[in-house]
Amino acid sequence: MHTIHRRQITAFLLLLFLGLAKSWAQPNLEQYDNRRLHFGFTLATNSGRLHLDMKNSQFPYDTLMNVGVKNFPGIGLGGIVNLHLGNNLDVRLMAPVISFVQRNLIYDFPNGRKEVEIESAYCDASLLLKYKSDRRKNSRIYVIGGGRLSYDFGSTINKNRGLQSPVVSLVPFTYGWEVGFGIDMYFEYFKFSPEIKLCNTIGNAMHKDGYIFTDFIERINPQLIQISFHFE
Repeated sequence: MHTIHRRQITAFLLLLFLGLAKSWAQPNLEQYDNRRLHFGFTLATNSGRLHLDMKNSQFPYDTLMNVGVKNFPGIGLGGIVNLHLGNNLDVRLMAPVISFVQRNLIYDFPNGRKEVEIESAYCDASLLLKYKSDRRKNSRIYVIGGGRLSYDFGSTINKNRGLQSPVVSLVPFTYGWEVGFGIDMYFEYFKFSPEIKLCNTIGNAMHKDGYIFTDFIERINPQLIQISFHFE
């Protein structure tokens, strides 16, 4: 997992360097930013995390010893609507964006270990402000931030569960914030923008079911590190 994530970061940095290098090339799409509205699509890879707040700092060691989180890489695909407000400011709507994310909980008991899979298929809508630097021939660096609404079609709140069939569910509807940065690179026929972004859920996303697998957890806060490749 960590190797895959390092490779994603390395690829992003290489693309960032490519964009800065292109700033010395012959200008492309010189009238691109004169258009008020642009459409595009995004391809994304992500690493989902779960931040856990436990009820007690000490577990009852005759019952539960530890709860850990295992992260997995995921993918996403979605649409882009970008409204040009000025030379340095845009409003961006990312919708719909379909993301597949998996994060497992690892429970250590005195007599063994249980791993509970939490798989999500999110449909997201994000409204973001994008602040851009001045264009240098074929590139701009930008920062982006805003709000996000998500619906998890993979939520398991209605799934049968028990002590021998553990299920930990996240509520279907959540909301949160996003912040990140990237670079716009102007090619001959399109604009390409690699971007890295942190997505954080506000509030408790855990569904309480009364079993031991949620009983010792106060709240679950899903988080996402996402590397996106935008084409407009």
